Amino acid sequence: MQGKCIKQETIAIIENHGQYWIGSNWCHNTQEQCPRIGMKSGEGYELCKSICEQYNHAEIDACMNAGIYAKGGTLYLLGHTYCCDHCKKTMDAFGIKEVVIGRIPESLSCKII
Repeated sequence: MQGKCIKQETIAIIENHGQYWIGSNWCHNTQEQCPRIGMKSGEGYELCKSICEQYNHAEIDACMNAGIYAKGGTLYLLGHTYCCDHCKKTMDAFGIKEVVIGRIPESLSCKII
């Protein structure tokens, strides 16, 4: 069953020229208990894919949803305190110019909620 990550729901929003693309870390095989329980943040991500069938982190999901329109955009990350190295490399490849962690501007929240 598809649903939210049981450990930590993360949402990424790319804004570029007044357009928005959203990505999440939702899983295609949600669990009642996270297989990464007791691990530090950043450890055991392979379990997210192999057990929970999480295809991507929110940042990568948003980039893939935006495609070429991500270039020059700002990515807002909610629900997490940092971006892992793989996400940073992916955002660089898609041309994200800025990452804002933990908040979104009031003008953006009114449009997406």
